[in-house]
Amino acid sequence: MSQVTAEQFGQRLIDCNLLEPRQVDRVFGELGSRHVDIEKVHQTLLRNELLTNWQVDRIMEGHIQGYFYGDYKVLYLVGAGTFARVYRAVHRLTGDVRAVKVLRQRYTADVDTRDRFLQEAKMVMTLRHPNIVPIYEVDEERGRSFMVMDFVEGQNLRDFVRIHKKLDPKTALRITRDVASGLDHAYGKGITHRDLKLSNVLLSARGRALLVDFGLAAVAEAGGRSGGQSGGSNPRSIDYAGLERATGVTRDDKRSDIFFLGCMLYHMVSGHPPMVETKERIQRLSVQRYRDIKPITLHEPGLSHRLVVAINQSLDLDPEKRYQTPAEMKDVLDQTIEALKRGDDSSYDETLAKQEAEEFLKKETKVHEGRSFTLMVIDSNLKMQDLLRDQFKDLGYRVLIFSDPSRGLIRFTGGLADSAEKKPADCVIFGCASLGFDGVDAFNEFGKHEMTRDVPAILITNQKQGALVKEAILAPHRVHLSMPLKLKSLRATLRDLLKIPS
Repeated sequence: MSQVTAEQFGQRLIDCNLLEPRQVDRVFGELGSRHVDIEKVHQTLLRNELLTNWQVDRIMEGHIQGYFYGDYKVLYLVGAGTFARVYRAVHRLTGDVRAVKVLRQRYTADVDTRDRFLQEAKMVMTLRHPNIVPIYEVDEERGRSFMVMDFVEGQNLRDFVRIHKKLDPKTALRITRDVASGLDHAYGKGITHRDLKLSNVLLSARGRALLVDFGLAAVAEAGGRSGGQSGGSNPRSIDYAGLERATGVTRDDKRSDIFFLGCMLYHMVSGHPPMVETKERIQRLSVQRYRDIKPITLHEPGLSHRLVVAINQSLDLDPEKRYQTPAEMKDVLDQTIEALKRGDDSSYDETLAKQEAEEFLKKETKVHEGRSFTLMVIDSNLKMQDLLRDQFKDLGYRVLIFSDPSRGLIRFTGGLADSAEKKPADCVIFGCASLGFDGVDAFNEFGKHEMTRDVPAILITNQKQGALVKEAILAPHRVHLSMPLKLKSLRATLRDLLKIPS
């Protein structure tokens, strides 16, 4: 950065319309000269509240634009997200302080993103509610789309929870009730939020919760623009897409907002997010992520019965068992708050808590049983392929399917092998009910080849294939099972071969 003199700096302020010439002259008059150290100019401007540090830094960096959006002068950057930046700004004539949300420059040429941004503003402009941050204007400046909304003195809920670790139940319930109230008002206008998370709730200085960023809002009667896109096309909709994939509901189902409101309440009272937090798209879309939520009592065993029931119902994966509207959930939250005020804070039923914990741990053990292992299934029967794939993927295994035994062997011996993948599978299952003698020959070949002879293998035959079994070369890590075969038996054999604890 080239050296900027005090006089050059003053001229830049005039060129950018941040100050009038008379204001710049007054500053230099106070300093007694135009040939002073530029730091003294900065200090004088800041002391007299003529500029902010953000404005000073940008001027020094050589930025000429970006200080005004419509009639609002930007004071400083408040926060930045994937799609937009939010600034604190002041109206040039009235002095009203507002927040100005500006679409990032890299999206100005993206018609879909720009239209979604503008759609958000125009929809939320119709909402006026104590628990929704109002939007007053939407416009463009030099090709940059922006919206003007209330500036909330306070912080977002994510930062608040990060600082406090977890909140007392009454505070968490009150915040959740506020959000549900705002959602209920929006639903009355046919608008869903579709991006509920801690960072999209602001807490005012008095502790009131306000909803912000309806960036993926869907209008019920329009259904249209956002509903016509792929559920995962927009990065900010991935969590909703994953939930709706897991539950089989349509993209704009209002009960999806209920689920994520429940996630926020869970996080506030326990200090733990209910789902694994990750930036990996595949993991965020995984159905298992939504099934792996621990019972809240495993984190907080002393919570009141009413609170636990409210959390459990809002997080039910069956949307029909969830609260059906924000109003319904708000009523329950109000009743729970009143009960706690009366001293009715009896803990969640110990028997139920123990039962739920046991069921969760049992399910978790099953789901993650094979997460470190890969199975290769060699079977030409498509139904058997699908059955084994589905059953073992549900147990956490990665499953490779081959109809041709020779291709399976090539995968091990190098023809299809990745140089970083020394062993493509930890166990091979040969389905000889369909492969016949080709299958047992392949089983034996695997047992002889230097690259596969130590790999555990299972030979499956039907009751009429006794002759095949006699041809099979068996060993402690190479076993035979006969059909009809229950998954429980196959699973136990697999655990034994792979030395997975029961």
